[in-house]
Amino acid sequence: MNKADKEIEVLTNATVLAGTLLTADESKREAMLPKLKALETEVKATQLEVHKNLKRLVIMTVNSAIRYCSSGKPSDAKLTRRHGNEVAKELGRLKRLAHRKEENRWP
Repeated sequence: MNKADKEIEVLTNATVLAGTLLTADESKREAMLPKLKALETEVKATQLEVHKNLKRLVIMTVNSAIRYCSSGKPSDAKLTRRHGNEVAKELGRLKRLAHRKEENRWP
């Protein structure tokens, strides 16, 4: 697995965990919060320039999920969902871009 694949995995896992946190009950939220904070640190450590916009969106998603866990405000849950949807769009765009590059390679 190369560096780009590892970064995408970290970014995806952080987004999925943030989304899962929204639907979890209180005891599971408390158990998931340290994992999410650890993933936040890993997300901030990503360095590839191609993931710059995705990284920003994931950080916003994770931060709003952490705020939701501590405050319980519905507005933070709404922000988490909105940012998570933007992350999904960006992941799809990067996947299509990678697929196009594969198709255009010389035999």
